[in-house]
Amino acid sequence: ALALRYFYVQQQWRRRVESEADARFAALQARIRPHFLFNCMNTIAGLTRHAPVLAEQAVEDLSDLLRASLHSAGQPVTLAEEVALCRGYLRIEKHRLGERLQVEWQLPEGSLEQRLPALTLQPLLENAVYHGIELLPAGGVVTIACDVTPAGTTIKLSNPVVSGDAGATLRPGHNMAQENVAQRLAAFFGRDGLLRIHDRPGEYSIEMLLPHEDPDRR
Repeated sequence: ALALRYFYVQQQWRRRVESEADARFAALQARIRPHFLFNCMNTIAGLTRHAPVLAEQAVEDLSDLLRASLHSAGQPVTLAEEVALCRGYLRIEKHRLGERLQVEWQLPEGSLEQRLPALTLQPLLENAVYHGIELLPAGGVVTIACDVTPAGTTIKLSNPVVSGDAGATLRPGHNMAQENVAQRLAAFFGRDGLLRIHDRPGEYSIEMLLPHEDPDRR
């Protein structure tokens, strides 16, 4: 009876986490940051006049982002697929920010087959650009580093941020994307604590642990 009760409670917890994750993902899907869409359309309009090939690529990258936002919250993708989507997003931002946005990828062999929920990394990259690179006159480097360990694949995303000195321009955030990702990782892998945040002076980083084992979904 105790064993059955334990499994019942675990099942109820899992369903509750999945339900909350689905709701958060739906909210994230329904809200494309207006400033990003506005900037993206302006970028495409500008490219159309002097670089039509790049404008076409930007349209395709935006289409991929919109298509990915229609995925189910529980639909898994490989890290390779998520990285391809993120590269497209960053290309769009690169057209707008130019040399102010630099990106460094560290993707060791064997890490790209890791499975994870769709749209896990891209919202965090969007935060890195919006709350970090955009506010720095000289821009900076966004680093995405993967490390394959016996426990799973660790992904660390870091970016420079404006210091908290007097007069510094900061953008308030609601942590919606981070909470969404944390909830969806917990639902997908059946474990809490897979997302860790490190907020240091001048640098913001997020660390994700993606277990190797296949998640036991529904």
